[in-house]
Amino acid sequence: MHKKGYSLDEPAKNSSRSIFSSRYAFYVLQIFIVLVATVLGILIGRYALCKTDKSVDANNKVTPAWDNLSPYYLKDGDPAIREELMNSIDANNIRQYLKGLSENPHLAGTPADRKQAKELEKFWKDNGMDEVFITPYDVLLSYPNTTDESIMNQIQILNGSGDIQYASPLYEDILDPSENKSNVVPPFNAYSAPGIVNSESELIYVNYGRVEDYRYLEDNTSVNVSGKIVIARYDKIFRGDKVQQATRHGAIGIIIYSDPADYSNGQTKDVYPHSIWLPPSGTQRGTVKKTDGDPLTPGYPATETAYRLGENDPSMNLPTIPVHPIGYGIARELFDKMTGTANLPASWRGAMNVTYRIGGPLNKKDWYIKLLIQFIQTL
Repeated sequence: MHKKGYSLDEPAKNSSRSIFSSRYAFYVLQIFIVLVATVLGILIGRYALCKTDKSVDANNKVTPAWDNLSPYYLKDGDPAIREELMNSIDANNIRQYLKGLSENPHLAGTPADRKQAKELEKFWKDNGMDEVFITPYDVLLSYPNTTDESIMNQIQILNGSGDIQYASPLYEDILDPSENKSNVVPPFNAYSAPGIVNSESELIYVNYGRVEDYRYLEDNTSVNVSGKIVIARYDKIFRGDKVQQATRHGAIGIIIYSDPADYSNGQTKDVYPHSIWLPPSGTQRGTVKKTDGDPLTPGYPATETAYRLGENDPSMNLPTIPVHPIGYGIARELFDKMTGTANLPASWRGAMNVTYRIGGPLNKKDWYIKLLIQFIQTL
């Protein structure tokens, strides 16, 4: 029989309190040790390493101990070394290196890219580097189809019978003999969705393809881009954002061009090869993928053992409509065949010698625009 007022649970409760008290004391001790160590560290750093001893000369001038350090440690830099480095930089060397690196096409992941990597590896080793590494990564890359010109990326305008009335050039013009190289990559926007889309008879101009540009169309016109191909000019926002906005508004394809107002100093005469400004056939390439790194290994290096998403996994967030870049020479041909209001704000008008219009049906009965985009995506 148990004594009155005594419980079998009481020892357990006392034991729990004891454990709690022990843990509490342990945590307090840890915090105390960290504080003591921090204070000791500050004191050692202040009084042991940063000496405060002073010396007094005959004129009672006080000199802190650190002022006695060698000037080698105190001065900003050795002018002689700076001069030697500056004199060793040769503009001709820079010119030759740049020419060697950019003279021939070397698209990422191609044999030409590998060849250049090996040449750079040898260069750095020959110039005294102890170790030089070429680290392989297995990345999902996007390439335009170049094996058959009949299915290469192109914009076509056809009549009601399906006859081609205009077809955009597959390659840019060769404006200097030095550009006449094999394996030149035709204009493309990496990670565009492949496909062949017809915009019935309409092509719609959306300025820079920004949120505010679509809002202007909605608030001031009766134009609806849903089910249409749109044309936007480069600049202001990332090209991938232009594709995203076109997709959100229901467009089935997007053409992106470089307007001379943004890339040729507002004119089309004094351009490359006579100056630095973009010529009519000059076309900006670049990815329209909005995420960083390899689409299959988001956030992680694309090493051999990395976990990968499936190539059709929607979480990669790759574009879902065809995209094609063009120069303002081709854009001028397209604008010349557009209809729709020309009453546009100044901010919508570029510097091509053509009337800028919102668009709508093309200016010939039964004519329509077709976008043909073929891509190969491979590791």
